[in-house]
Amino acid sequence: MLSSLAFAIATFLSRVLGLVRDMLMASKFGTSWQADAYFVAILFPFFLRRVFGEGAMTSAFVPLYSESKDKDGFLSSVLTSFTLVLTLIVGIVMIYPDIVIYLFSSGAASQTKELIRVLTRLTAPSILFIFWWAITYSIENTRGKFFYPALTPIIPNIVMIVFMLLPGLGIYGPTWGFLIGEAAAFLALAYPLRRHKLRFTFKYTKEFLKLFWPSFLAMSISQINSIVDTNVVSYYSKGLGGGVSYLQYASRFYMLPYGLFGVAVATVILSTISNDRENYSKHLRSGITSTLFFTVPAAIGLLVLGEPILRLFYEYGQFTSKDTKMTARVLSAYVIGLPFYGMYSTMARARHAMKDMKTPLKATSIVAISNVIMDLLVGLKYGPVGVALATSIAGIIGFFYLLLKEQSKKLFEKEDLYILFSAILMGIFTYYFSLISHRRIWVIPSTIFGGLVYLTISAILLRGRLKDFLRKRR
Repeated sequence: MLSSLAFAIATFLSRVLGLVRDMLMASKFGTSWQADAYFVAILFPFFLRRVFGEGAMTSAFVPLYSESKDKDGFLSSVLTSFTLVLTLIVGIVMIYPDIVIYLFSSGAASQTKELIRVLTRLTAPSILFIFWWAITYSIENTRGKFFYPALTPIIPNIVMIVFMLLPGLGIYGPTWGFLIGEAAAFLALAYPLRRHKLRFTFKYTKEFLKLFWPSFLAMSISQINSIVDTNVVSYYSKGLGGGVSYLQYASRFYMLPYGLFGVAVATVILSTISNDRENYSKHLRSGITSTLFFTVPAAIGLLVLGEPILRLFYEYGQFTSKDTKMTARVLSAYVIGLPFYGMYSTMARARHAMKDMKTPLKATSIVAISNVIMDLLVGLKYGPVGVALATSIAGIIGFFYLLLKEQSKKLFEKEDLYILFSAILMGIFTYYFSLISHRRIWVIPSTIFGGLVYLTISAILLRGRLKDFLRKRR
């Protein structure tokens, strides 16, 4: 839990700067067609970030690297083979940027498509820096280092903020900032590579691919959701723009607790179980409780305070009150699935640590199929809100599939019910507290009040768990 907390703190600092970046983005570009073009242009690098930085690469690399007797040769093989493949992909995307349009925004207006082509050529090379960063990130995780690696995503946010503040760049500001920021993030984490004697080799590539492909397919299939989501919204918007922006702005707040806690716990679980497979059930049970402890109150808090939070951070300049209301509705639909996605991520990573790649692959396929079906049923009719709701329903289905596949059904503890009870009480008290004032700034004391209520109730109901945790720290 301590490692998860360190990871979460580092991620929180990064997300705070990410929030400042998004505030600038919303103020300068709102939900315009230029903003839509930018968000589509960075979707492909984000697609590969999720595959490499948060999925297949780390899930396959960490257990194999941990047990490898020839770490120099293994690392060299992975770097050689994947650098060549990704360089080819970058070249293709830069020559044929319409690939990104067909994938993510086929229903966009002609002027939006033309801007997407230009911006995509600028963002494409970032794919290489993201991959190299993911490798060095994974190396540090195997050594039990979580805080500093999780801190390095701060760098792209800082660079993007600086470039957006430069006069005269327009939408090219965040685009150039995205590329240069990813390069800087890799350089800041490149030091683990100096401990290895790297060479051009494919010696261990085949061994790595056996574990990598199932996880890669799982993550690739999961990203079908992004492809379908943005395409559905682009047609719903009838080429006028705004739909993709609503999804992106809402998902920023949805991904904040998910990245802080869901991914944090899953990342630590992967390394923990990889080094102690005999206690699989114990570690997974603890991971699920940790995930619920953070994600359940976050979901309820965003349901209660979503609109005033969005108003405080986004409603400036080009971002209107109408945009705030629409984004809040999308956010509410997203956060319904937040705790389930957190548990889903933890359970999938636990399977990866046991070198079981097939079960997460099947689960991901089920999530993707469910999401596509729900997108067609409710996304086309209700636009961004329907798409967000489809995402939540698909995540819930995927979680229950993984739950049914676990041999031990005793994955939940009585503390989990206490967490749910504490979060519900927090939501009720916070809602009435938020009604005291309608001033924009009042959402800050309301959030603090809600956090204190939750922690107080949790300290009473979970005092046994807290005593055990503190005893282990001595």
